[in-house]
Amino acid sequence: MLLISILLIPNLPFINKYIAHRLDEGYFRYANLDGSFIQTQHFSFKSPGFSTFGFENFIKNTSPAKENRKLYRLYKINPLCFWRWKNYLVNAVHFEYMDWNTIEKNRQKRTINAQSEK
Repeated sequence: MLLISILLIPNLPFINKYIAHRLDEGYFRYANLDGSFIQTQHFSFKSPGFSTFGFENFIKNTSPAKENRKLYRLYKINPLCFWRWKNYLVNAVHFEYMDWNTIEKNRQKRTINAQSEK
């Protein structure tokens, strides 16, 4: 019973948001393949929940190449961080993991290509 309480209580809505705000602010980041869109999930009480609306709007306004129309999570899932389980189950399962170094290399290529076009 104690173990279940330890796992369940930190994942309750208001408690989880407070813990995430204190421990994980800035940790949950998402980006497309070339880094032209980057989003950080915030946990302050004034922040709305995570949404892909901004990314969908980005695609609509900029019409990026097909490979850049997919959003990736930039954080690894660590099952030992039990207070993050709710976020993993609600958001992380919908996005593949991509290492930031790969995206950073693609950002540099995009910057070089943009400069050579000028």
